[in-house]
Amino acid sequence: MRVGLVGFSGAGKTSLFRALGGQNEKLPHTPQDDRPVVSVEVPDPRLEWLRDLWKPRKYTPARVEFQDLPGIPERAVKGKPELLAAVRECDALAVVLRDFSADPYGIGAPGAARDLETLRTEFALGDLAVVEGRLERLESKKKKPVKEQAEDEKERLLLARIAPALEAGESLQSLALSAEDEKRISGFQFLSLKPLLVVHNVGEEDLGRAVDPIQRDCPEIPLCATVEEDVAGLEESERAEFLDAYGIAERARDALVRAAYAACRAHAFFTAGEDEVRAWTIPVGASAVESAGKIHSDLARGFIRAEVSPWESLHAAGDLRSYKAKGGSRLEGKDYVVVDGDILEIRFSV
Repeated sequence: MRVGLVGFSGAGKTSLFRALGGQNEKLPHTPQDDRPVVSVEVPDPRLEWLRDLWKPRKYTPARVEFQDLPGIPERAVKGKPELLAAVRECDALAVVLRDFSADPYGIGAPGAARDLETLRTEFALGDLAVVEGRLERLESKKKKPVKEQAEDEKERLLLARIAPALEAGESLQSLALSAEDEKRISGFQFLSLKPLLVVHNVGEEDLGRAVDPIQRDCPEIPLCATVEEDVAGLEESERAEFLDAYGIAERARDALVRAAYAACRAHAFFTAGEDEVRAWTIPVGASAVESAGKIHSDLARGFIRAEVSPWESLHAAGDLRSYKAKGGSRLEGKDYVVVDGDILEIRFSV
């Protein structure tokens, strides 16, 4: 699962990337450079509690990858889809917005709402370029007798339906697309269909102030990227004192990682024992047999039952002995929809 850090030049993406655990040296700000990726542990007190309970030989939290992407040039995307190629490869986008009252980069007073609207328009125009190119190819194929003409016509009609919305700068998320429609166009990796989370990069002087929400149904995280970068460079013993000085209760980095995980419509189930306590990332709505396959294909192939222990029930009992005395786990079939925090033990036979 990969989340791309996107935004205009000077938004603070690279400082935020380094705060997330990326390399500390200065990164070049040129579009042609391949951007590095950092894998970040998802903070989860539930998994830490299981680790303390089992004291396993191995401990494996869930992780999210973040990629520092080139700064997007304003009003320069239409007709240049290659500028957004790296963005399309990401599963979700963390849009970093300039929300500082000062002007550290000499770019004029930025506005977070304006920047987000401009970026969303650029995403729509980038998608429009892809749609127009594909429609041209489909039109040329109509002149040739091919077996796929029926499917091509369905695709052509769908693309022709969504093109006007993109031309108007609207997100595809605003359209009533069916599950079949979304499946038909999934290969295009349209930017305006990707999950978003909004990062308000505020100045040090603005830390602690409330930010105005600007995107409905989208996580919004306020932070100061330079402060987060400074925190990342400190020893663990020094971090609490540094955060206290700024009046910060929790590193925004942790809130961002959790929000990115949720934005991808993902959650975790756990496996726990003396060998390993581990979080497994699955899509929301995944079944027990699909979750078993995440561990190993043999578990899905020979699935019999899943022994399910909700984390909340085990935690309320306090320990394994008390939990078992209260009835313990329950058995579920392959169609059971796994809930966030379920502890699974798969019964199988191959």
